[in-house]
Amino acid sequence: MLRANQAAKRLPCWICEQPINYNAGPDNDDSFSVDHFKPRSTHRHLAEEPSNLRSAHLRCNKSRGDRDVKPGLGFVAQTW
Repeated sequence: MLRANQAAKRLPCWICEQPINYNAGPDNDDSFSVDHFKPRSTHRHLAEEPSNLRSAHLRCNKSRGDRDVKPGLGFVAQTW
């Protein structure tokens, strides 16, 4: 149910910010997967918390693994 609810939002990948192919097969690297913002390995109590779920490409989710999110530098300024 949690996976279906997240997929229904049709959001882009939260990691690379590119569109996700929601029609791709489950083994396709461009397919939808549910990522846990705070990894299940270190935050088991958040495993089924909807606010901890993010939409991601399967490949992005795999490459991130179970590492915590590193803070970014912010948004890119307008190109001059």
